[in-house]
Amino acid sequence: MNDSPIPNTTHTLSPLSNAIVDKAIDNVTRKLVGGARNKNNSLPNSHKATISTSISDTLNATSSDSVMAVANRGVAWKEMIAKSLSHGISSLSDMQFDGQFTVKNGIAEGLHQVPATPGVYVVYDKNNSAVYVGDSNNIRRRWHAGHLNENKQKLDSGEQYKLSDQLTEGCTVKFISCESKETAAAIEAHLIKEAAPEVNAREELLQEQGTRSNIEAKKMKDASGSTASLAAGAAKEAASNVGWSVLESLITACLKALKDELVDIVGGGEDKLKIRIKRLFSKIWHVIENIVKHPGTLLKGIFEFIVNAFASAIRKVYQLARNIFDLGYAAWQLYKGAKTLSKAELIQKISETIITSGCLVIWDALDPIIEANLIALFPAITPFAPYLAATIAAIGFGISSHYLSGVVPLIVEKIIDFKFTAQLSYQQQVSACEQLVSNAEKSMVLVNGLEEYLQSSKELIVDLKAQTATLKQHQAISAFSIEDRLNSITLGTK
Repeated sequence: MNDSPIPNTTHTLSPLSNAIVDKAIDNVTRKLVGGARNKNNSLPNSHKATISTSISDTLNATSSDSVMAVANRGVAWKEMIAKSLSHGISSLSDMQFDGQFTVKNGIAEGLHQVPATPGVYVVYDKNNSAVYVGDSNNIRRRWHAGHLNENKQKLDSGEQYKLSDQLTEGCTVKFISCESKETAAAIEAHLIKEAAPEVNAREELLQEQGTRSNIEAKKMKDASGSTASLAAGAAKEAASNVGWSVLESLITACLKALKDELVDIVGGGEDKLKIRIKRLFSKIWHVIENIVKHPGTLLKGIFEFIVNAFASAIRKVYQLARNIFDLGYAAWQLYKGAKTLSKAELIQKISETIITSGCLVIWDALDPIIEANLIALFPAITPFAPYLAATIAAIGFGISSHYLSGVVPLIVEKIIDFKFTAQLSYQQQVSACEQLVSNAEKSMVLVNGLEEYLQSSKELIVDLKAQTATLKQHQAISAFSIEDRLNSITLGTK
């Protein structure tokens, strides 16, 4: 293999233009990948799905709504697991319901208390046997405008409705409320498969499905049976999210590399095709190397899946979860390398993190709003709205990033300078305190020496006094002896 260096492109866009184009590539790729993941299956059970049909389905699903739906896919799995723990949805025999109402002679009692939400309902006949399981996006409306109305119309025309006997003789309808229609459809299909009620004609979600809602519901229905199997299904879906995240990264890297080569060609670059291809694959391989060297980036897909499943506020801003992960990961890498960075490098890294994360959060949140308003104002451009919105958001991102790049580093530098000044001041204060402590220690030593000196002086004085007293005593004795001798001499003379 030839290890000769690969020449860099000689012609590039300006930094602002390059940032705008790169962001547009990111936005469009994200929507296209979201469309591929959220597309309907227009040819279910087909052994030869054509490429043109798959492309058409993907383009029809390419929108901010599709990306949001993909990001929120963990919600239904979370609810299925929660219902398995709280309601025992694995089996009708031990299922716990949210409420019930009764029907007799075609008249319902208590139906007004049923929530107008998605859910699953089970019809029990007068012998308390489960005879029918159904689901609906709106349980109350399904019974008002559906079962009760259809039963009345059939009876008026002399026909037999599938639930006529139960609705006439009397039945109890028990229900479970759900957050999503996918959860309701999955629970219904699992219960029909498990209990095989006599009125249900066939098993639901048995074959390959066509609509995206039913495709996702079938995944959960197939994983139902126990909380553990549902958790395994959710883990598999999270792993799938990781794979799609990596694929999206590779696609964007490839498109950006192609963009660089096209800019060089248009600008008059004369590199040979072999060099361009080698350079292209080198950039793609660099992305793969980064993933291998930093496996923590693979957690992005799992993080997005879990956060969107459990945080309804973040779920509403579908891209925020990914941006939060990027910000946290960048901050962690910055923290680990901060001690080895120079002041200039630290300012640059902190500024990039602040500018990129801040602008991404703002413009990724505005992207679906821009798209929705474009469709509302100009219905004719609906097929192109996702791409126009992606471009507008990219321009906004580029301009705001360019402006902030001239402001944020100055602020960061001031903060860092203040930090360094404060640290220096703190160090000086510590040194001053240490010097004061040292001086105090020396003073204590001096005081202790003076105390010892005074003690020894006191002892010397006491000793001198004792010596003086002794000398005085000896002097007194000596004087007395001399006086006696003088007196003796005087008496002898006389």
